[in-house]
Amino acid sequence: MNFLTQLAVNSMKCFAFVAIILMVASQIGCLPGGALSNAEKLAENKDYHGAVEAYQSIVDTQPGTSEALQAQLAIGALSIGQMNRPAEGIKAYEAVIAAAPESDKAAEAYYELGMHYFREKDFKSAQTQFDAIVNKYPQLELSHNAHLMLAKSYEEAKSFEQAAEAFDNFANRNPRSKRAALALENKARIQRQHLKDDEEAKRTNQMLVKRYGKVEGAQESVEKAKQELRDFNATIPEPDDPLATQQGRALAQFEARRERDRPRGVERSPAMGKVDTTIPDSGFGISAADVMRNFGGQGGIAGDDQGSYHDAELMIANFFYGDESYRDAGALYFDAIARAEAEKVKIDPYTYLKLSVCYRKVGMHQRAKEVLRKAASRDGEVVEAVINTGRNHYTSESYEQAIETYNSVIGMSRSKDSEVYWLIALAHKKLGEPEKERDALERAVAANTQNTDALQSLAEVLHYRLKDRKAAVIFQDLVDQKGDTYIGAKTLGDLTYKYGNYVQASARYKAAARTAKRLLNKAENDAEKRELRNQIVYATILAARATYQRDKPEDAQKIIDELVVEYPEHALIPYGRGELALLSGDTEIAVAQFKASIEKNQNSDIPVIALGDYYVSQGYNDDAIALWEGFLANNQYNRNVQRSLKALKGEVASEDKTDSEDETEK
Repeated sequence: MNFLTQLAVNSMKCFAFVAIILMVASQIGCLPGGALSNAEKLAENKDYHGAVEAYQSIVDTQPGTSEALQAQLAIGALSIGQMNRPAEGIKAYEAVIAAAPESDKAAEAYYELGMHYFREKDFKSAQTQFDAIVNKYPQLELSHNAHLMLAKSYEEAKSFEQAAEAFDNFANRNPRSKRAALALENKARIQRQHLKDDEEAKRTNQMLVKRYGKVEGAQESVEKAKQELRDFNATIPEPDDPLATQQGRALAQFEARRERDRPRGVERSPAMGKVDTTIPDSGFGISAADVMRNFGGQGGIAGDDQGSYHDAELMIANFFYGDESYRDAGALYFDAIARAEAEKVKIDPYTYLKLSVCYRKVGMHQRAKEVLRKAASRDGEVVEAVINTGRNHYTSESYEQAIETYNSVIGMSRSKDSEVYWLIALAHKKLGEPEKERDALERAVAANTQNTDALQSLAEVLHYRLKDRKAAVIFQDLVDQKGDTYIGAKTLGDLTYKYGNYVQASARYKAAARTAKRLLNKAENDAEKRELRNQIVYATILAARATYQRDKPEDAQKIIDELVVEYPEHALIPYGRGELALLSGDTEIAVAQFKASIEKNQNSDIPVIALGDYYVSQGYNDDAIALWEGFLANNQYNRNVQRSLKALKGEVASEDKTDSEDETEK
């Protein structure tokens, strides 16, 4: 082989080797880690569009993988943080949550969404995201950060009561953390500066000093609390010893009680706490076994002839509960309930309530509701136990606790909802909160229109505290069995529709239409007949709207069709068609029908308010203002449109407190 031939062979070998190297390098670049690395380099070089395309390629080619989720998170971060494309970023984060709702990546997505909304000052949306993390991913460190951001979101939104509660929840959830001391410091600050409640601020500062006076890293918060207490001229408590307080006291109490109750001459049975019951994680951040281990371990404190292991857990849990150590109490209640259910042993219904309270006290409101919902589905006594507890709080003048307790069972027993709302209203009355009192009473009546206690109380709050005497008369007539009127039936229809009781709303609107029709047959002058016909048509349209909301669109359309046959030229017929079109999602037809109704009768405020409300719902506030101001130019005394316009402009109409909503002008 001559030199040239050998050179050619060597060159070919070299080229082949280079080709192999290039192919391997290419394959490495296609590996998940390599693809993510390439996308990251593009982002580092500020080629954001290229980076997003690279990340999207990973999502498209490797769906469902961890790399795809990581790429979606990166797309979200770039879209919002670097490219000013928040809609695309939100979509990317929501895709992560939808694809892997139980994963840590989903928790990250919730958190980034929360931070985005927080920065945009959309605090309500931020709260939704942070609260989801607290309830769904309590085991993650990110959950604790989200909890603090939830509290900050409430404070920034000026929801100071909720902010104080959220900081308190965080402290309950992390009882020995220096961040818990800081959370209590913030709670006390809000109580004093924003809620103007010096007594509660004093109590919070005393709790801070007592619990965290000897906790390493909490000294700055403790010193601030002490200074606050000096300013209040209040007692500064001695700090607890974190190593020798709760556990020691509870153990002594447990042993003393067990010794007192033990039958003489009976030997202890073997421990009953070692059975593997496959109990899921409670979410409190500490296991029942860890709590019990502080008392001598499962073998040291166990069941005897007086009861099983879960009885021992409940006894110690009750101590922690009374000591406001809700994290440890909750872990024990959760474990005790699971053990009792596994053994098919009925447990005191108040135990479920206490577990629910523990969840609420650490900020896990969704889990608190779920505990009671499941318990109530199995044991009807649970709801009654909660109501009785609320009554006890009310009797002892702990009205906020009563309201919190009552609210925990709303929606769990339809037959009880009306009564519970009425009880909530009584507590708000004691607190001097007439608007909240009225809201609760309206809900009580909407849940049961025959609840005369709620009707009477609603008439009273409207008359005496809100000075809305016209509305008060309507409800008082209903109490006095004088409600067989158009205005009485329609008012109940409006109230039940407002709170989603569409069956009752439909029935009440139809009753109003029947009443107007009966009077029409007796009417003598044309003006009275015209007004009654307007009432018949309007109430019937409202009945059709309520019927549609019951998932009966065909029946609703039939009601409108029959109305057209009877009143073919009436100006409100297009309005009725518009209402059904709006419910079906056909907004273009709805707007056209509302406008057609306005053209037929330019003095009727019904389609004008409906169209304006639609504009507001879409964010077209200027269009709504122009519409309502144009209507008022020719109907300057129409109070319904005046009220809508003032509410939209953020104005307060003082006359709202002296007059109820006038009947719609036709």
